[in-house]
Amino acid sequence: MPLNIKGYNLANSAGLSFGTSGTKIVNTTYVPRDPYLPGMLGSCTDGSGAYKCYPFPVNDVNVNVNNVWSTSSFAFTCPVAGIYYTSYSGICGNGSATSYNGYYGLIVNGGLWYFSYRDTNNTWDLHHVEMMVKLSAGDTIAWAMNIAPAPDASTTAGSYRANHNTCTIWLVG
Repeated sequence: MPLNIKGYNLANSAGLSFGTSGTKIVNTTYVPRDPYLPGMLGSCTDGSGAYKCYPFPVNDVNVNVNNVWSTSSFAFTCPVAGIYYTSYSGICGNGSATSYNGYYGLIVNGGLWYFSYRDTNNTWDLHHVEMMVKLSAGDTIAWAMNIAPAPDASTTAGSYRANHNTCTIWLVG
């Protein structure tokens, strides 16, 4: 006799079955192991006119699993060693010119670790950077806008700072 849970009959004949459809639950190795893995999702909403900044001031964080993002230092602190996925996506420009270039980088433990470069003739454009980084417990990671590879890039371009950006960091392995 099948077990009935809230109107769904469960049977154990070569797997669990739900209801009359016979839909089965099968084991797989690709399942969420821990729904509370460290991660954050946020954006910069301060509306400042300064497009270039180091670090990028992500002050509005709607997801901050395990409290890993600081809205005062604008950095993610890794609670455990592992592979972390990070991405930045946002509107870039300098607020006035029709042609500009700029650097967009990742800051690991206070120093520039990686940067990308873009050059455009549009006043505003979308820029996206994503990657995976191997980090140790206690390492920090953040973003830089037009401050790479030198301490201060010469152009004024950077990221628009009025909620037109998405920043994420997640432990993935």
